[in-house]
Amino acid sequence: MRANGLLSVWREERFALNAWLSIGSSYSAEIMANLPYDAVTVDLQHGMFDFETTLAMLQAISTTKATPMVRVAANVPGSSRRCSTWAPMA
Repeated sequence: MRANGLLSVWREERFALNAWLSIGSSYSAEIMANLPYDAVTVDLQHGMFDFETTLAMLQAISTTKATPMVRVAANVPGSSRRCSTWAPMA
């Protein structure tokens, strides 16, 4: 498993730069993640994505140095448990 770059930024007490994705596209996720962001968040609360689209977006982000994160749609244990397997905190 790769190191979590976002945690490194926080441990060094630096400001983190985060991108926010509301467009359900792995292509846009890859473009944003290749920009100099520390993290890229997929917004499931306001974006209308299904599981397969979200997974493809997280896979695209994971090919870069940016830390993939997910804002879950609701505070429901089932949905957050499903997302927690995508971007573990290391």
